[in-house]
This record gives sequence, C-alpha cells and structure tokens, in this order.
Amino acid sequence: MRIDLALAGYGVVGRAFVQLIGEKQEELRQAYGLDLRLIAVAGRGIRLHADDGLEPDKLLACGEGSEGLRRAADLKPGWRSEAPLAGDVLIEATPTDLETGEPGLSYFREAMKAGMDIVAISKGALVTAWAAIMEEARRANVRVRFSGATAAALPMLDLGLYSLAGCRIERIEGILNGTTNFLLSRMREEGGTYAEALAEARRRGIAETNPALDVSGRDSACKLLLLANRLLGAAASLADVRLQGIEGVTPADIRQAQADGGQLKLVASAYQDRDGRVWLEVGPRVLPAGHPLAGVHGTEKGVTFTTDSMGAVTVTGGASSPRGAAAAALKDILNLYRKDER
Repeated sequence: MRIDLALAGYGVVGRAFVQLIGEKQEELRQAYGLDLRLIAVAGRGIRLHADDGLEPDKLLACGEGSEGLRRAADLKPGWRSEAPLAGDVLIEATPTDLETGEPGLSYFREAMKAGMDIVAISKGALVTAWAAIMEEARRANVRVRFSGATAAALPMLDLGLYSLAGCRIERIEGILNGTTNFLLSRMREEGGTYAEALAEARRRGIAETNPALDVSGRDSACKLLLLANRLLGAAASLADVRLQGIEGVTPADIRQAQADGGQLKLVASAYQDRDGRVWLEVGPRVLPAGHPLAGVHGTEKGVTFTTDSMGAVTVTGGASSPRGAAAAALKDILNLYRKDER
C-alpha cells in the first residue's frame, strides 16, 4: 500500500525525518506492507513536489532549511512547486509559536481542507487552537496524531491511549523536559548554582542560547496540556496551567530535598477531581525516594499514569533528539495505516 507524505518544516527535525524515511523505506515495505513516499516538502517561501517521490539522498545533500530546499530546486527544477499540499499525510514539523500557532496552524488547515491525516511534531498549533483543530478534523473526517509533540521518542501518549485502554486515568505525573532535568541533576551532583549548571548545559549543547521555554516550565506545560486534553478530555488552554519554572531553585533547595530523602524535580501533573474538573500544574517538587520518577536523571524524561484498574504505570527514557522526534512521527504514520494483526 502506497502512502504519500508531505512534510511542512525542514529544520533539524524535518531533515531527520527525511533521513529516516530514506534509511527505512525498504525495511518498512517488508515489515508493514507500506510504501512510504515523500512527495512534498514545504519551507518558508519554497515548496517541492514530485508525484513519484522526492529522492531523500538528493534532498539531504542540499542542506537544511528553506535554503536547502532552494538548492534542491536548483538541482532538480522539476521539483519546484506552487501547488497546494497533497498526499495522504501531513507531517507538521515547523517551529513552535505559542502565541499564534503559526506557521503550523495554516498547514493544519490546508491539510484538513485536502482531506489529509496529520502527524504533528510541533506543539504550537495544537496548544493554541486545540478545540478548533479537533472540531475541524472531525468535520473533515481526518485523523490527528502527535506523539512527537508530547515527548519526542518517549511513548507517553501511546501508553495512555492503548496500553491503558479501559482504565480511568486518575492522575498524570511527568518529568517532561530533558533540559530542566539535566540542570537540576547537575546542581545535585556538583553542588553548584543554577547559573553554573545552565552554562554547562549550553557547553554540551543541551540548552538553547535562550532556554526560556524550557526553564520557565512552559515546554513541560505544553506537553502536559496535550496529554490532558487527549487522555483526560480536559479541553484546557495554556492559561489553565499553574506554572512555576526552575530559575529560582538554589543549591540550598537541592540540599534540603536530599536531606529530606528526596529529589527535586520539575514535575508536570494533571488530575481530575470528583466534579470532573481537570487541574494542571507544572513546578519544582520534591519526589520521595520511592517515587517511580525520583530516579529519572540527566536528560531523561518519564511519566507515571495512576489508574483505577492497573495501578500506577511508568515509562521512562526515549531519545531526546531530532531523530527521536522524527521516529515518533514515523511511528504515528505506521500506526495509522498498518494492517491489524491476525
């Protein structure tokens, strides 16, 4: 079965997705009976399209971003296109904008108008326009998946949707951001300040030059929001998340947590009260030694689902990398179209 793919956004994650498709195309054909063809890529001011599929190796050789796409169009003039997006699935990997949701939101709408399923890696459109997107998707009879937007390769959403099917999820607790977890782990291990840990994270390429989205807790809040909306039916917005970052954490806070027998972590949590209201919170919290997330250190992430029927179920790990996020998108595509096992 041939599945035509269109990719919006050709930054590091989009490029990792193209590389993954190029590497695994034959393997996926053999294992799943699916012929995945990348037929379109859209960047800022440039679109490429080829009915028989763009050649991943030639595309990758031209470099990253919109400039790379322009070089590819110069190399293969027949690839240049001004046509609307077409195909079976849109992979949305544009930069995240938490104010407007653009440019991802426009790509979402273009794809839904064309009847395309959507696999999102970027969080912006879903965070800013969740209700509108889900209603429009329902009307257009298209499916929206977003594993890569919740924690890259960590299969949190899949665990909640499939492995816990039939359970009522009572609480979600997660360490959802690898950068902040590294910073707090580093402060504990070295006894240094937040500023010293941040400098080390920048040297290692773990923290961005401007790490505000991570250290403020907003990245964790976005991921929590998507999990709660999908798994708990929250219909919440970012403004509904009680939020505190880690910028004010001191070495004394770390030492006190250890003296109390715990670990200080940036924890994202969601729970539903007896009236059905969903409460969302992100902030520094001391986890006792026996908590399943207390041993999640460095850039690792993890989530614990507390359920009515299966108890507490935890998953940790998953690559925090562009390739990990690309692999999550590929997994979503395969799960949309794979044949049921008999």
